[in-house]
Amino acid sequence: MARHRRTLHWGLLATVWCSVAASVVPYWSGRAVNALEHQDWHGSRVYLAWMLAFTAIAGIGRYLMRNTLIGLSREVEREQREALYGFLLARPFAFYERQRVGDLMSRVGDDVGTVRMATGPGLMSFLQVISILPVTLGLMFHTNWRLTLAVMLPFSFLAMGFYVIGKWSHLVQQKLQLAFSALSTFSHETISGERVVQAFGLEGARVAQFDTLSRRHASLSMKQSVIFSAYAPLSAFMSGASALVLVAYGGALVVKGTLTLGDLTAFTGFLVALAWPVMSLGWSANLFQRARAGQERLEQLLHSPERPLPPAEPITLPETPASLSLEGVTHRFETGRGLGPLDLSLAPGDSLAVVGGIGSGKTLLLQVLAGLREPQSGRMRVDGEPLTDANLRRHWAGLGWVPQDAFLFSDTLRVNLAMGRPEATEDEIWEIARVVAMDELIRRLPDGLDTVVGERGVILSGGERQRTALARALLRRPRLLLLDDALSAVDAETESRILENLRSFLGKSTLLVATHRVFVAETCARVLVLEEGCTVQLGTPEALAVLPGLFARLRKLQSLERELVRGPELQF
Repeated sequence: MARHRRTLHWGLLATVWCSVAASVVPYWSGRAVNALEHQDWHGSRVYLAWMLAFTAIAGIGRYLMRNTLIGLSREVEREQREALYGFLLARPFAFYERQRVGDLMSRVGDDVGTVRMATGPGLMSFLQVISILPVTLGLMFHTNWRLTLAVMLPFSFLAMGFYVIGKWSHLVQQKLQLAFSALSTFSHETISGERVVQAFGLEGARVAQFDTLSRRHASLSMKQSVIFSAYAPLSAFMSGASALVLVAYGGALVVKGTLTLGDLTAFTGFLVALAWPVMSLGWSANLFQRARAGQERLEQLLHSPERPLPPAEPITLPETPASLSLEGVTHRFETGRGLGPLDLSLAPGDSLAVVGGIGSGKTLLLQVLAGLREPQSGRMRVDGEPLTDANLRRHWAGLGWVPQDAFLFSDTLRVNLAMGRPEATEDEIWEIARVVAMDELIRRLPDGLDTVVGERGVILSGGERQRTALARALLRRPRLLLLDDALSAVDAETESRILENLRSFLGKSTLLVATHRVFVAETCARVLVLEEGCTVQLGTPEALAVLPGLFARLRKLQSLERELVRGPELQF
């Protein structure tokens, strides 16, 4: 809010303008009634003119107040959303392992919305109250201080009631936002995994779970609504009590002659002027309690323990391939599974295949090499320099990364292919498309490269998504290319074509391929065999093929499988 101090001052000035003008209107109405009582027709017309003038002034002030403060709240909301979006983009890989997407969406959406309502309508109503009370009370005391004290006595109980209701509202709002977060997370997971849900016939079970979460959210919403609904009756009751005191005590003063009929009329106007601000004070208190709960959740997110990533900046890289080395690198999870200690060295342009069983640490090794995970011990060097936060962006600028699950954005195929290098020409895109055997696919698509692939590339098969991700990485012309089982969903014939085409890229990039297919590994100069995160074999494919061990066993089994697939059909 500090940067919007000037706008806030203008909003406060407009609020004071509106409140002062609205407070003075009852005063002139009382003077007009007194003039009529004394048959001063000219004076009554003058007072009525002043009433109209101050009513118009109050209307202009109210317009400026709403335009300034509501506009300010929208600007604050925009800035907060942008700040949160930038914050999320700067979080490391480990941050998203312990966060749920639905919960993050709830905080960015619902929680920011509660803060916006408090900084806009809530703040506006609160400023109205604190600006109208001094002026109105001053005029009331000036008119008759005894009647003012009597009329304002019920309002003293109103503040106590608002305090108690506000505490209840805050506790319920915290639970309500947690329930909404759980509901959002469950909905996101169910919609994202709708194919699994339908394939296993889990629709009924998921609907039942959703119903349970929805009922809890609805129950808390109803509870919050009941608490919030207490503000209006309490305010109305206290306003009615004040009106009763005004009629009873004020009427008695008029009968005694110590109060004029015009003053009683002015007091009635003063109460009307105070009624809505006082009633809206309860509404504002509820908005502030919701915003407080929302801001607490946002602060929890913003104070996550993970170190932020360094800011992006223009980087000039050498055109030569990168060199890599691992020195006693270890990264293990709480379960004990993981990687290392591991020593490894790759010269510029070298190629290495990483082979191993499930859970052997292949993917984890590539994540460490990509800079997505920080080694718990040991050191990783890139081009002879230790990889630190200071040069992490530089490392990423020369990285081509193809994970197991290829993620595509809901945009055109062209945008997805050129995402890592937007300035790529049409000829360069088609050249890479031929390398990954996608050229025929693109020609078959209705709009070619401009075909929208849908959310997560839904119109493409698993193998086509993998080839798109591979093309995206190759088009970037990386110094270091990491392929994590990047061809697992591709058929054998297409795989052979791609591997043959990729041979032309060997030497242009330092290449690491994590795979369970021996024939993919044989395209690389060396093979690293992992077991439980540790090196059990390292050498050329030809050397490992004749040595007893996992690589030789896998090669024998997969050779037999290929022969069965390519062999003659069985005769019956």
